[in-house]
Amino acid sequence: MHHRTTRLALALACAGLCSQAAWAQAGGQQLERVVVTGSSIKRIAAETAMPVTVFTRDQIEKSGATNVEDVLRRVTAMSGMLSDSTQGAGYATSNANMRGLGANSTLVLLNGRRLAGHPFGSIGGSVAVDLNSIPFAAIDRIEVLRDGASAVYGADAVGGVVNFITRRDYNRGELTVRYAEPDETKGGKEHGGSLAFGMGDYSADGYNLLITANIKEQTRLEAAEQGWYWRHEAEVPGSIPPTSFRAYPGRLMDIGVSPGAYANPGANMAACDPANTVIQVAGPTPNGSDNAKRCRAIYAAMLDNLPDSTKTDIFARGTFKLSPDTSWFFEGSIGRNHTTGRAAPSPLDGTAMKVGADGNYPRMVMPISSRYFPKALLDRLGYTEADYVSLVENGVKYTEVATRSLDRGPRVSDNTNEQYRLVVGASTSAAGWDVDTAINYAQARGSLDYEGYLLQEPYLAALRTGNVNPFGPNDAAGVALLDGAQLKGNVRKSKATTLVADIKASREIGTLDGGPMQLALGADLRRDEAEDRPTNIEYSKGSHIGGEGSVPKTVASRNVVAFHGELVMPFSKALEVTAAARFDGYSDFGNTFNPMLRVKYQPSKQLALRASAGTGFRAPTLWDVNSPVSNTNTADPQVDPDCPAGQADSPLCNTQFNVQLSSDPNIKPEKSRQFTAGILFEPMRDVVLSLDYWNIQKRDQIGLISGDTLMAEPGLYQRYKSRVKRTSGGFISYIETPVENLGELKTSGIDFDVRTSFGLGGMGKLGLQFSGTRVMKYDLQNGKGTPFTDYVGKSLGGNAPVPEWQHTLAFDWEMGSFNVALENVFTKGWTESAAVVNTNLGVDAPYNVKDTSRWNLALSYKGIKNLKLTLGARNVTNEEPPFVASSSYGSHAAGFAGSFADPRTRIWYATASYRFK
Repeated sequence: MHHRTTRLALALACAGLCSQAAWAQAGGQQLERVVVTGSSIKRIAAETAMPVTVFTRDQIEKSGATNVEDVLRRVTAMSGMLSDSTQGAGYATSNANMRGLGANSTLVLLNGRRLAGHPFGSIGGSVAVDLNSIPFAAIDRIEVLRDGASAVYGADAVGGVVNFITRRDYNRGELTVRYAEPDETKGGKEHGGSLAFGMGDYSADGYNLLITANIKEQTRLEAAEQGWYWRHEAEVPGSIPPTSFRAYPGRLMDIGVSPGAYANPGANMAACDPANTVIQVAGPTPNGSDNAKRCRAIYAAMLDNLPDSTKTDIFARGTFKLSPDTSWFFEGSIGRNHTTGRAAPSPLDGTAMKVGADGNYPRMVMPISSRYFPKALLDRLGYTEADYVSLVENGVKYTEVATRSLDRGPRVSDNTNEQYRLVVGASTSAAGWDVDTAINYAQARGSLDYEGYLLQEPYLAALRTGNVNPFGPNDAAGVALLDGAQLKGNVRKSKATTLVADIKASREIGTLDGGPMQLALGADLRRDEAEDRPTNIEYSKGSHIGGEGSVPKTVASRNVVAFHGELVMPFSKALEVTAAARFDGYSDFGNTFNPMLRVKYQPSKQLALRASAGTGFRAPTLWDVNSPVSNTNTADPQVDPDCPAGQADSPLCNTQFNVQLSSDPNIKPEKSRQFTAGILFEPMRDVVLSLDYWNIQKRDQIGLISGDTLMAEPGLYQRYKSRVKRTSGGFISYIETPVENLGELKTSGIDFDVRTSFGLGGMGKLGLQFSGTRVMKYDLQNGKGTPFTDYVGKSLGGNAPVPEWQHTLAFDWEMGSFNVALENVFTKGWTESAAVVNTNLGVDAPYNVKDTSRWNLALSYKGIKNLKLTLGARNVTNEEPPFVASSSYGSHAAGFAGSFADPRTRIWYATASYRFK
C-alpha cells in the first residue's frame, strides 16, 4: 500500500480510523477493502467508526524508536507500560496496559491473530504477550483500538486491542543499521540493524514472499553511575535515601550495632562503604560515651537501571494466488530476547527467608566464639553477653545477625524469552462470501538462569560454624562454605502454547437506504496450555534467599470454543449501525456471551458522531485456577501497624513482609461494560479534530488484595487483618493473598486528537499532530464490598499510579530531501501518599512527583539515491526522569519510575537505510 494525499488522510480521520496517520491506495485508484482492527468485515477503511490510533512505519522510523515498547509509550491510552525490560530485574518482559486495566485486559495480535502469552506465570499475575517477541523489522503499521472488543475477539480485549500488521506485497530490499549512545553515561548504548527482502508482485506474478530480520543490542547501565536515588534530600527534605537494614558489612540484631560503622572495629571488619551504605545513629551505648551506629544498605546503588540485552527476530510471510478468487498464505516467525539483569546482592536475615512450619522466622545466628565475632569492640562499647546472646544450644552461645552478600556479587537473572509462531491459511470468495480461515500455532518459551543467590538451609548452617564472616571479607574456608550454599545455573524452563483454528466469512445480505448490509460470521477453536516447570527443586521451594519466593510447577490446559457474528446496517447515507456478539465456551469455568452495538452518524462531510456500547469479560489465567500455593513478598517495605509493644524501631516492623499466594478453581470470570461516544470535526480543509469519551466498569475483578495494598490502606488492614499471620513473638509471619473475585472498578476519561497540515510554499510542508488522554475517574474497590478508592493522579501503595493526563505532540516538516520531526511525550505527575513516602524515605508526608516531559528530534536526508540518513536525539533537552519515593513502579530500582520514563537522559542516535532493489 502507498501513502495517499493529505485529503484522503483527512477523510480517513473523519471516519475515525486514524488519530495519528492514514493509509490507503494511491490517488485515483479504487480504495481497497481491508479488515480494520475491531471488526471482522472487509470494508473501505474510511467507512469505519472506531477509535483507532495508527502508527505507520514512517512515523516509527522518525520517532527513533528501536522496539515496540518505545512506540507504544506514545499511545496516550497506555497508562504506564508494564515493563521488566527497562531495568535489571524481573523476567525481562514488556506488556501493553490500556486504560490502566493491566496487561491481562489488553489483547495483542499479530496480523489479527493471537500470540502465546509469556510462560512464567503466577497466581494473580499477568499472563500476557511479551512485546519483545513482535518482529520489529516486519511491521508496516500498528493499529491500537481504544475500545473494548470482547464481542469480536473474546477475552483480553476489555481495555483495547493492539494489532501489529506486517508489510504486504513488499517486493523491495532494505538494509538498516542503527547506533545510539547516551550523552552522559557509559552504559545504556544501543546498536543494531534490520533487513527486509521481498520478491514477487501478487497481482502480476501470483505470489509475494517477505523475509525480515532484526537485531538490537543494549549494554547495561549501572544505577550507581546515575545515582537517581541521591535526589531524595532535595526532593523530600529530611529524608534518608531508600535503604535496607540488611547491609554489608552486617549488624548485630539484638543491639542494632554494625562493627563497620566504627573506627578501628577490629581485624577482618570492613568499613561501611559510602557508595553502598549510610550510617544510622541511635541512642547511646552502655559505656555512655558512644552511640549505637549501624550501616544501612543503599540497595538501589547495587543494581542495574538497564540490563544487558539482545533482541533478535526473523519473520517470513508468503502469499500465493491459486485462482483469481483464492489464495493461501503462511507466516512464520521466531523472536528471541536474551537479557542479563542484576539486582542488589542477597539480603540476609531471618525475615528474608521462608517461614518455618511453626509460623516463625528462622534464626540467622553465628557463634560468639567465632574469630569473626567483634567482642573487643562490644567490650569497648560497654555491651555484655546478656545484651547480644540470642540463643544457647548445646552449650554454644549464638548472636543473631543481618547482612548482605556483597562479596558474592549481585543477584543475576539471565533470561531467555522466545516466541515461535506458524500460521497457515487461505482466503477465497464464493457465492458472494469472503472466506478466511487459518490454523495458528504459537509457543512462548522461557528459560531462567541464576547466579549470586544463596540457599537458606546451607547458608544458615555455614554461618553457625563460625567460619563465615558477615562483617567483612571471608578467607578460603569461608568462601568454600558459601560456594557450597549457592544457587547457580538453570532454575526454570517453561513454555506456553496456543493452538487456534479459525474461520470467518462475510458478505452483503441486502440493501437499506444507505447501501448494502454486510454480515460476518465466524468460529474459533482454541487450546491453551501452560507448562511452567522449575528445574531446580530448591528454587521451586523458594529456598533461595531474596528471590521471588516459591515457584511450584504448574501444568494446565483449557479448550475454548467461540462463535461470533457482526452485522453492518446502513439505514441511510448518514446513519450506520453495527451489531456484534460473541459466545465463548471455556472447558474449565463455563460460558460467556457478549454483545456490542456501534453507531455512526455523519450528517455532513465536516462532521461525524460515533458511539459504541458493549460488554466484556476476562477469564482467569491457568495459574489463577490451577497453581499450587506459593510464596513471595511485598514489593515495597511496609509498616506493621500492630507491631509488638516496645518494638516500634525493630526492622521486623518495617520491612518487605512474606506473602502467601493461593489459587481458586471456582473463581468466576470478571465482567465489564464499556461505553464510548465521540465527535470528529473538520472545520476547514486540512484541520481535523476529534474527541472521544470512554467509560469502563468492571465487576467481580480477578485479582489479589496484595500485601502492599493491605498494609498501606488502614481500612483494608482492619477489614482483612485476619489474613496477617504472626509469629509467637507478635511479628508478622506472612500475609495471605488468595486470588478472588474482588469488587468493582469504574474508570472514564476523554481522548483528544488534533491534526493539521499546510503548505509553506517554497519552504515545503508542515504537519502537526496532537493526541491526549485525560483520565477523569479511576475508582477501585480493593476488596468485595469495600469503599471505592480514587487512584487518579495518586500512588497509595500496592497499585501503580494512574496519571491524570498524558499527551503526544508531533511536528513534521518536509522540504525537498530533508525532513525534521520534533515530538513531545508528556505524562502528568502524581502524588505519592505519606505512607508510601514514609516506608521508603522515612518522612511521613506526601510527595508530588514531577511531570515527565521529553522532546525527541530527528533530521532525515534522502538526497542520495536509495539511501536515507537520520540523525536524532531522544530527550534532546536532557531532562532527568522524575524522582519517586516508591521502588515498585516497574523499575525495581529507586529514584525513578521505570514504567513511565527511560532512566537515561539525552540519547544521540544515527540511522542509515539503503534500498538495494
